[in-house]
Amino acid sequence: MDLRERARKLKELYLNGVEVVKLMQFLGYEFDRRGFTSIRAERTPSVRVRKDGLIKDFGSGWSGDIFDLLTQYHQMSFKEAVEYVEKAIL
Repeated sequence: MDLRERARKLKELYLNGVEVVKLMQFLGYEFDRRGFTSIRAERTPSVRVRKDGLIKDFGSGWSGDIFDLLTQYHQMSFKEAVEYVEKAIL
């Protein structure tokens, strides 16, 4: 199974909003009581995780899945991001 297929299976089977929030908390993100966090320097948290696992930054307009977050904000390659999520989830 190639890397994209592995990522698709993970998203389909495991990566709902609750699991993505858990992964983000493990990475050090803190969520406020409304369910918002920050992925960049800002005064007011503007990032929310949807029920389907999509991460949306309302302040910058950025959106993506956990793999996008890991590659763009944590300097991981896509391969490293998929392996990281596999180890954390499975």
